[in-house]
Amino acid sequence: MSTSRTRATRVALSAAAGVASVVLLAGCTGSSAPSSSSGDADDFEGVELTSWSSIDFDPYQTLQKEYFEKCAADLGITIDAQTLSGDYTTSLLQAASSKSLPDIALVNTDTQLPTLAAQGVLSDLDSLGLTTDGLAEPVAALGEYEDTLYGLPTQVEDYSVFYNKAYFEEAGITELPTTFDELIAAAKATTTADHYGIALPGIAGDGSTSSYFLPFLLSAGGDPADLTSDGAVAAVDLYKTLVDDGSLSKEFVNWGWDGIDQWKSGKAAITVSGPWNLVDTSLDFEYGTFSVPAATSADESSVGLLGYAYTVPVQGDEKREKAAAALIECRASEENQVDTAVQGGYVPALTSAQDAFVAEVPAAEAFVTPVANAFNPATLGTEWSALQAKYVDALQNATVNGVSAEEALSKADQG
Repeated sequence: MSTSRTRATRVALSAAAGVASVVLLAGCTGSSAPSSSSGDADDFEGVELTSWSSIDFDPYQTLQKEYFEKCAADLGITIDAQTLSGDYTTSLLQAASSKSLPDIALVNTDTQLPTLAAQGVLSDLDSLGLTTDGLAEPVAALGEYEDTLYGLPTQVEDYSVFYNKAYFEEAGITELPTTFDELIAAAKATTTADHYGIALPGIAGDGSTSSYFLPFLLSAGGDPADLTSDGAVAAVDLYKTLVDDGSLSKEFVNWGWDGIDQWKSGKAAITVSGPWNLVDTSLDFEYGTFSVPAATSADESSVGLLGYAYTVPVQGDEKREKAAAALIECRASEENQVDTAVQGGYVPALTSAQDAFVAEVPAAEAFVTPVANAFNPATLGTEWSALQAKYVDALQNATVNGVSAEEALSKADQG
């Protein structure tokens, strides 16, 4: 998964763009002071902290500022919640080098967290009283580096399948696909002279193709580190079959993150995308979601998981570090996580918040269900960057040049 991509590629949403049910949560910031050993308001009176985030679109940006400021007021803390634009990773690394990191930094868990943790500039959150209680193991692991908790995940992203309900009804499809064969059949049945059955990215370079491909590889039981695994072959063969059937346009190799526009404009019945589309009110048709199908009924659907976690950079001041931890704990409340999910289109980190999210937005179930079985691409380290390019080469070779999936993957592996 090319998890270096940011949500600059997603639809920018206004605070009012959430689903109607968000009204039930309006103003619900869950900002009660934390109950753990991280501290209380009397301990932190007068402490001044700074937080950084790179998520610069609304409603997320405004919500985070509100959460932090309310929590800070409850704890007697003054918080300067900053949103940085530009190359956030470079800003973090430069600040780490100059020992000028903020007291709290929201980071992605695939590249930024391990990079900073390896430099020794992040605090061990366990020592500051924070825990991963209430998080599924794959989610908790996102905040860890070499078995130490450096970040507390508050939201995650994964992928599921979106489909146009009208196109499915026209094709007489009454049961949602759960296997590759069923997905192939559904894509073929919904392919007409006016639209394709499915739209997926196939371009090289921008990370979209590998991000969409990874769930299919995992759901075929493949090992992302092994280009020649049976799961990799099955996943590449899926794409090849879809193109050969005419269900997936041969032009897909020119589509990147904008490939979802094919689905949004009605030119495809099915696509794969992230939870941010759950709050996209621009669609003029009714849609549904389902989890990425497994290769066979004997396999289990799985996805790659990207997380965002709050970290406490080392300041050499125990009181400030504990105050930062207390503020993070307050911001990470179930209420705040549900509010962020419903308005901003993220999957909450807390299992209880995920359940509440699905209750508010039923289509979110397709994103929540796979989390317990999710894969963390960060475990592949820097190797994943090279692997992604090889998988894209194999996909393009198999679909454009017509070679078998096995041959395409073998050539990519050797190259």
